[in-house]
Amino acid sequence: MKEKLYKYRMESYQLFEYQALEEHLERMARRGWQLEQVGNFFWKYRREDPRATSYAVTYLPELSAFDPEVTSASRTLDEYCEEAGWEKVCDWTQMQIYRTDQTDPVPLETDEAVRLRTIRRSVRKSYLLPLGVLLLLLLWILISLVSIRGSRAIAFLSKPDSLFSVCVTLLAFVMVLVHLLAYGVWVLRSARSVAHGGPCAASRFCYRFDNAFLVLVLLLLAGYVIGSFASGQGGPAAYFLLYASCILVMIAALGSLRRQLRQEGVSRWGNRTAVILVDVGMALVVGVVMSFATGWLRQTPSEPRQIVRAESLASVPSGDGWDDLWDGSTSPLLSFQNVRQYEMYPGENFLLYRVYEPRLSGLSSWCVDQLMTDDAVSWKEESAGSLPVDNVFYASFPDGDERWLLAGNQKILCVDASWELTQDDLAVLYENA
Repeated sequence: MKEKLYKYRMESYQLFEYQALEEHLERMARRGWQLEQVGNFFWKYRREDPRATSYAVTYLPELSAFDPEVTSASRTLDEYCEEAGWEKVCDWTQMQIYRTDQTDPVPLETDEAVRLRTIRRSVRKSYLLPLGVLLLLLLWILISLVSIRGSRAIAFLSKPDSLFSVCVTLLAFVMVLVHLLAYGVWVLRSARSVAHGGPCAASRFCYRFDNAFLVLVLLLLAGYVIGSFASGQGGPAAYFLLYASCILVMIAALGSLRRQLRQEGVSRWGNRTAVILVDVGMALVVGVVMSFATGWLRQTPSEPRQIVRAESLASVPSGDGWDDLWDGSTSPLLSFQNVRQYEMYPGENFLLYRVYEPRLSGLSSWCVDQLMTDDAVSWKEESAGSLPVDNVFYASFPDGDERWLLAGNQKILCVDASWELTQDDLAVLYENA
């Protein structure tokens, strides 16, 4: 069987984790795999004879991801390293990666204080700024989600796609925050070590954390997709998978274009301009593709287990035909069904009811509190009487419409009607909806 010539691995080292990266590349070399290229998602390794190879990392803070592969600064550094017996492998933004097969190679960095300042300048440009902006954006999204109130908040929690988006946003916020804190800790440890004549601190925390984080996100995604399709709500999940695939293809294509322009020696300005123009064009294409897929988000919901017909209520003012509409959703936290019935002729009467079934006991009281904040309604607590519920609340409106809120342990019913409902009507609705 012919051995494969190349191997691709997803690596999650950060710019300041250079010691862990050097050790990893040296282990790969002893196994017969030499680094060839650093990509957006995967690093490319080439098969060679296993041998003891030393890797070293240094930095050029003035470079950017859009600079040509060969600049005056990088050429000078390459020539210096070549004289010392080091071969340039590739670069990763400001990080420059070299290797040598010498038994006792000359170190590329001898002043740890200079190394620390160089790394901090490099990280400030391509690491801290993007992560800081992303952290503020994620915080704003989380605050917007937490600020949702009333029945909208309950409906939000009943949708698997909403819960998934909250979990992903929260996890991303935690990941960015952990990265920033980890870098801050590394700087403090390194400064303390360098001040006492030692090297910069070794760290592989972010590498391990990111690997565990990736596994968690994949498990969450698998649970969301499988659960959504199993419950008949696969439309939003399919939409998300298509959108995520388009974004990943865009990132890979733009990264490939950027690397190709760097190899051809295109200037920083020209490279960045070309990538932005292609990015805009691809975003428009993705927008068109996703617009055709919006129908997946409007899939017909499954019919409620049972609809309590308005005609079946003893107090209904008319027995003529009624038109039924419904929607709903189910998540691991709660299920929600919304049934709307309108009199077809003369069309003045209506019956609307919403059924909430929390899966967690602590959610029941929270749902009641949220429903009572809707529309600034003045609620009055009524006696439950013979109704199989814990609490009953009532509100009336100037036009004669009324609203009832019946709260039990595992079920909450909110009813709007254009006529006065009796307690028997409320019992039929609560027990059968």
